[in-house]
Amino acid sequence: MAAPKKRRDLREQAQRTARQTAGECLLFRVRALSRTLTSLYEEPLRPLGLKPTQMNVMTAIAARGEARLSEVADMIALEPSSLSRIVDVLRRNEWVEMLPDPADERARLVRLTDAGAALYNEAIPLWRKAQARAREALGPDGAEAFKTLADQSLSRRAP
Repeated sequence: MAAPKKRRDLREQAQRTARQTAGECLLFRVRALSRTLTSLYEEPLRPLGLKPTQMNVMTAIAARGEARLSEVADMIALEPSSLSRIVDVLRRNEWVEMLPDPADERARLVRLTDAGAALYNEAIPLWRKAQARAREALGPDGAEAFKTLADQSLSRRAP
């Protein structure tokens, strides 16, 4: 008889703790916000066959012209293994290409192909619409606060 009561008490304690944790947890909220924002960007990019994660990587590559994968990963705070998977898809679609780094023959650079640059330029107006929807969803103060927090987080990661 004592064992079922003890198990029930443990579950009730876990439930109380989980409610408190969910009410306080920053990660819980960031993940929820991430899913919300991602969905706002996914819809307009879908007709181009482009995902928001791919668009982010293409943006980082386009901003540099040519870059080592480690530089791209640092720029967008992405784990190298995750970046490699995204770049593999971009390569299969012929949107990016790899080339030797003239400064270090062991290293490789990535850059947009002509097809990738054309797709990127076609995606920008769609991305801008998604950006406007995201800003509207967050409100002007929320969007600015989010941008500030993200910028601070990225600057702390810089090597």
